[in-house]
Amino acid sequence: MSEFIDRLKLRLGRLPHDPAALARVPSFANQRLSGFVPRPVVDRSEIAFAPGLYHNDRLPDCTAAGLANAARAVAALNGFELAIEPEKVPLFYAACIGCAPTFDAMEATLGAVALDVLNHQAVHGFDALMQSPLVGLHAVLPHTRAAIANAIDHLGHAYLGVTLHQRDMDGSAVWDVGDGRADGEVVGGHVVVGWDYMGLADDATLRVCTWGRLQKATWRWLDARLSEAHALIWRQLADPSGRDIGVDIATLEDALARIRTT
Repeated sequence: MSEFIDRLKLRLGRLPHDPAALARVPSFANQRLSGFVPRPVVDRSEIAFAPGLYHNDRLPDCTAAGLANAARAVAALNGFELAIEPEKVPLFYAACIGCAPTFDAMEATLGAVALDVLNHQAVHGFDALMQSPLVGLHAVLPHTRAAIANAIDHLGHAYLGVTLHQRDMDGSAVWDVGDGRADGEVVGGHVVVGWDYMGLADDATLRVCTWGRLQKATWRWLDARLSEAHALIWRQLADPSGRDIGVDIATLEDALARIRTT
């Protein structure tokens, strides 16, 4: 019961996206990445990585928290720790939505549109205590298991907008659907970050970053809950091996620059 009560205090914060705006964003469907055959398993249990909460228990800043965790996940995969002060994330969230950078002001907000957060960091950067702010090139992922698995494997993460129901807030060890339990009412929009997966079947699990921890979920759960999917490429966090990630960086950068000037 205490776990359930604690979860009632958690915040969400992903506002509904504008389909027309999302359609203008570059898509990884047009990149070689989407044509890769995904590996059957991507298990990162031996990598030292723990997601941050970034005040998403008090603030509706899951979009910003997801961005921070995605960047930290990529850094961890590439062999270094990206330390982000917890206070940096809500400050970034406030800048994205244009509210006063105080906890009282941010608590009164409803959240942010994920695409607005991604666009804000692309233009202004995200201050993560590096020599210069992090700037990631972002694109939309097709809503297919293969595309999301390839993003997790080759880009290090998937930035996923989901719609949670009441049953997702009850502290289950694995988020799932189709097992005879009622979903309950819609609670709201949330951003989680795909980290790894143990298979690609409906009942196989992936692990997603949310609320400062790694949560298991089945692929069929993600199929049912997914509203939007993105991934980012941070050249500042690049894999030192220079391996092929299946993305033409110059083409993606040019496409993003064009939509920012229209």
